[in-house]
Amino acid sequence: MNRYLHYLYVSLLALAGSLAHADDSSYPVTNPFLATIVGTPPQLAAPVPPETEVRQTDLAVTVLPERHLPPALSRYHDLHYRLAWHNEPAPLIFLIAGTGSGYSSPRLDYLKRVFWQAGMHVIILSSPTNHDFIAAASRSGLPGLGLSDARDLHTAMSMAVEHARDKKNLQITEYRLAGFSLGALNAAFVAHLDQSLRQFNFTRTLLLNPPVDLYASIRRLDALARTQLDGVSSGDSFYEHIFQKLARYFAESGGTDIEGGLFYGIQSSDSALTDAEMAMLIGAVFRFAAADLNFMADLVTEGGRYAPAGEKLKVSTSLTPYLRRALFCDFSCYLETQLWPVWNNANDGKSIDDMAWDTSLYSIAGFLRDNPNIAALTNADDFILTADNYRFITETFGERALLYPHGGHGGNLQHRDVVATMLHFMEGDVQ
Repeated sequence: MNRYLHYLYVSLLALAGSLAHADDSSYPVTNPFLATIVGTPPQLAAPVPPETEVRQTDLAVTVLPERHLPPALSRYHDLHYRLAWHNEPAPLIFLIAGTGSGYSSPRLDYLKRVFWQAGMHVIILSSPTNHDFIAAASRSGLPGLGLSDARDLHTAMSMAVEHARDKKNLQITEYRLAGFSLGALNAAFVAHLDQSLRQFNFTRTLLLNPPVDLYASIRRLDALARTQLDGVSSGDSFYEHIFQKLARYFAESGGTDIEGGLFYGIQSSDSALTDAEMAMLIGAVFRFAAADLNFMADLVTEGGRYAPAGEKLKVSTSLTPYLRRALFCDFSCYLETQLWPVWNNANDGKSIDDMAWDTSLYSIAGFLRDNPNIAALTNADDFILTADNYRFITETFGERALLYPHGGHGGNLQHRDVVATMLHFMEGDVQ
């Protein structure tokens, strides 16, 4: 195990042990990397209706009519979102997806069914770092700044709700808000902005596994993708290494159920994935999200880093070479090469640490502390947070800090106890 991963894992164990006040639960996966990958065992998940029983549809609204995109990306001109609704008056909850995720992500679809089943209309929006949001709704084309992203989201939410109201005759009694991971940080800034704008007047805002210091969390995620494995020298050899482990497991077990075998059977076999391998798998997912962000932001701002400025990308143009180039730039690289130069030009005399502070929950701590309608739900072993971050959450939110000992980064969000806690808070109770 490399030095960083060893330090991270030991820190998580120490932190989990120190949070004696974290809510107990029957969530059984105690390894934070495995929890993040496998999620909640089906037998412990809160029951939700099947997708076919949810009254829902995907819609699209024009947010930036002046936005010009090359033909290859013309399908992203309008912002797509998912709506689940009831035919009677009900609260509406906005859900904001996590880092790089779209409105159709499985995690958000599950939460959609949770809240729809509880009697709410639901609108799911992509993360501001997802390609469709960057293209259709990001005014600067450079997501990653707390207030700027909140303004873009607030505008998109306003237009989406009016569009949905017109299309489906929604009757809305009040507005609520939730987000996962980066989407949780986005939700905090949107709620803070709306306090001034007083458009939605959110009655409840729930932050699920939020980063406290976004840029510090980004560096931790980038480090996972750089985990060193013995005998593995490149991305290609890493995936070949994992494939060989899977092939060996399936050959020995006689099964072919990848979903079940990979995450449960294989972990109790001689072919079990190590912490380093699981960390690198998680890091690889975020690296692809970073490539998506890098490429689309560069394209919208005509930076010319990946697709030469002025080059016409036709519908028939393959984007693979450009995306492959963007894979070499992680989230930290995006901050340094695209976001920071633009922010620095507009904020003369300030440092990158100032930019990080402005996009952290620290910068709106007073609002979070004093607003009884905002809660944060997270886990003691979530690897995007440090001990200081946890301390901030517990001290800032008090009884509204809904903490669990295990679950990694969102791995326990389908657990029946966690879902019950979410719904209790949304309905006006804190447990």
